[in-house]
Amino acid sequence: MAQVVGRGLAIGEFRIDLGDERLLGPHGPVKLGNKAFQVLVALAERDGRLLTKDKLFESVWDGMAVSESALTTTVRELRNALGDPSRHPRYIESVYGRGYRLIASVRPWDGKDLPSVQPSRAAQPAPKPEKAKGAPPRVVMGDFKDEAVTDTHPHAGDAMREEVLLGLSRFREIQVIANAAGIKGGGDRDYQLDATLLPDGNDVKIVARVHRLGDGGVVWAETMKLDGSGLGAGIEKIVRQIVGAALPALDQDVSIGIGDAAGSIFDRYLVAKRHSVEAQTRAEAEDAARELEAIVAEQPGFALAYPPLVRLYNIDYGYTALGSTSPVERARALELAKAGLAADRSHVHAYTVLGFCHLYHGEFDQAHSSFEHALERNPFNPVRLNEVATGMRYLGDFTRSRELIEQSRDIQPFADDNSQEDLGHLYMLEGDCDAAGKCFAKVTVASIWTELYAAICAHHKSPSKGIKAVDKWRKRVVDQWHRPIPPSSEEIFEWFRFHHPYKDDAGAKLIEAVKDALGVE
Repeated sequence: MAQVVGRGLAIGEFRIDLGDERLLGPHGPVKLGNKAFQVLVALAERDGRLLTKDKLFESVWDGMAVSESALTTTVRELRNALGDPSRHPRYIESVYGRGYRLIASVRPWDGKDLPSVQPSRAAQPAPKPEKAKGAPPRVVMGDFKDEAVTDTHPHAGDAMREEVLLGLSRFREIQVIANAAGIKGGGDRDYQLDATLLPDGNDVKIVARVHRLGDGGVVWAETMKLDGSGLGAGIEKIVRQIVGAALPALDQDVSIGIGDAAGSIFDRYLVAKRHSVEAQTRAEAEDAARELEAIVAEQPGFALAYPPLVRLYNIDYGYTALGSTSPVERARALELAKAGLAADRSHVHAYTVLGFCHLYHGEFDQAHSSFEHALERNPFNPVRLNEVATGMRYLGDFTRSRELIEQSRDIQPFADDNSQEDLGHLYMLEGDCDAAGKCFAKVTVASIWTELYAAICAHHKSPSKGIKAVDKWRKRVVDQWHRPIPPSSEEIFEWFRFHHPYKDDAGAKLIEAVKDALGVE
């Protein structure tokens, strides 16, 4: 462990001020969240030695059960603050599947040696990787080697490979190549997926991975077990896990290195989509909406750009300006959703966003049909499964919603914030506030609705504590309201209902609970 002298530690051109709990860089204080700061301190104190993920969860998150995505998101925030690209790191090295280590030298800092206001040449941010080529990523289906299990499971590798190929072909964000002969060399967006089947007692262990063809870098790998007693059902489960887990990792890898001034339609879409999700203000969200509108105006057949634009219009510009969505925005969203589906009827996301548009317009039969079409076209995408599960809750089919949540969990075993909110919402609609509260307690970063649901659960358990929780949530709504005049309790309730389009009495229990908490007649 690096010995701390005086105020903190020095790492390259950065200083960790432990007393003031802040990071100082060449241009002064660096904006950094509390978890990211704690991770940096933990890495610095290891002084170049490996810090495992388990140790980070134990120390930074106090052993709380959170998804691994919470850690990767925090490390990504830290890399951005340090100007440290993951492909060419100067500070943080990823030790695949295990954890991280700090590769920059660490020394004690007495508070006197402040970073220069003007960074030296050596302190300039590392050059960004070569700009991506402006096209969707291509994925080559490699070999699924099964020589080690052919005696007990003949043809298992070929069967699994074909199923994975079929599953990947349903995603519109990638191009699937059946064999390596389809790609010469390897560019920034060329990947290969392969797997090896190995004996594991009476079962079979599958080691799958996705790597870049250009430099061989592994972007995803996982070990899964195939139960030997039921080969057919087992292969289907493994296929779902491979398809559902590999795509998010590949999508994240493609996004690395794309700046904010990308030129091609696809790159512009990636940047605008990222901005639409990460926007912190209405101005930022509106900028993303304008760029997406420009893309669909220039190229109406580019189906990928429609869903993130529909999302912004439907939900208060990504909930950056609460109450800003009106029937005008909802009408535009429905128009765009229909156009997006017409541009590509195999794009599953187009069906789910259209389903939500129909919900918001009270067109429940059309919504149900859209969600069913989404399931039919791609049952391998955990995000889309959760979206359909949400739709089924609004339609009052709680049993189907739970089945889809479980199906999604089979593909993506860890429970992230969204899945905890989904399950908690379902419990609330069923009237089980105790079970719902346990779900919300596991959420790392509460959305505007998670905080409301958790407050309602607290109000159900203890009215005095619940009132404080509801008041805290109400203040958050007022602070993020789209106009300076604070909304009344009645306006807040109507806004809640506007974003919760339940069919018939599907949301009766939750609606009454919100009414009671807000003091609305």
